[in-house]
Amino acid sequence: MTTIIIGDIMQKYYLFIINNNAHKIYKNNTIYLYKILDTLYHLKDSDLKYGLSLYKQLCDIFSVKLLNNYITDRFNTNIENSYLKLKSNKEKTKVKINFSCIIINSNCNNPEIFKIFNIYNKRIFTVDFKNKRYFWLNDIKKKI
Repeated sequence: MTTIIIGDIMQKYYLFIINNNAHKIYKNNTIYLYKILDTLYHLKDSDLKYGLSLYKQLCDIFSVKLLNNYITDRFNTNIENSYLKLKSNKEKTKVKINFSCIIINSNCNNPEIFKIFNIYNKRIFTVDFKNKRYFWLNDIKKKI
């Protein structure tokens, strides 16, 4: 899969680090992992305790400060509504780094920033909830 620019249509990706135990279970059963994360994504505020417990069983957290500093140093960026906006002639990409997940808005289906996160951790599961697409980031980078 190569980078395909899709005009001004923005794809929204959510990246999660799946912990070692969950990775062993769901590595080849991604549909089940997607369904659990989709349930968490659509959870009501009243079920927050349950959601947090489930999240902790599946995921590890991101090092926000480390990643923000690295991306800011490596890419030409500016901050726009708490997102790092990457300046590029090839694509329009914005990244928001949270402890729980990373949110990427991009006008291409394989933004360059994926390479950084694939190096950072090989157990990153990527979900586009709107289009019901999901994949291991490591798998997509192997295909390229």
